[in-house]
Amino acid sequence: MMPQPTTNRFNQAAQKTHPGGGNPSHVQQGAPFVKPTDQELKAMLDGQNTKGMVDWAEKIAKKTIEDKFNPLTTSQIRNIYGTVKKLEMAGDHEDVLPKLILLKPKLAYAVGRHNKVKGLEILRDVLGSAIDLVAEKKEPRFQNFCRFFEAILAYHKAEGGK
Repeated sequence: MMPQPTTNRFNQAAQKTHPGGGNPSHVQQGAPFVKPTDQELKAMLDGQNTKGMVDWAEKIAKKTIEDKFNPLTTSQIRNIYGTVKKLEMAGDHEDVLPKLILLKPKLAYAVGRHNKVKGLEILRDVLGSAIDLVAEKKEPRFQNFCRFFEAILAYHKAEGGK
């Protein structure tokens, strides 16, 4: 007679939570994220859909912390937000756009460095699209971009971002 593998309450819980008892970091949480369309982003950045901006900021923030094993941390998001805030405070509006566009490689680097953090990928995709739209028409889009990012940060913290 072959010995039966022993189970206890700890690995039973792991088997229920993580199919196959595998590494929990590979478990996908919820449905895949669908970012706002360029039309929706344009309306938000042009100041025509403030409610949509707030709603999307909340959705994005919730999605970035959904993976309990590799959530987007407050320090990761603040690192990027700090760059945007410096641009906003600088007052040198001619220098804003090139520096804002250079935020895209910074986001790509952060995603590469923390490749298990799906929240960073979401942030890169959404902010990257928004940066492209700001590049088309800087005013008033840059100010609304800053407000949008600030709302994402606020909801991230409110949703329990650490």
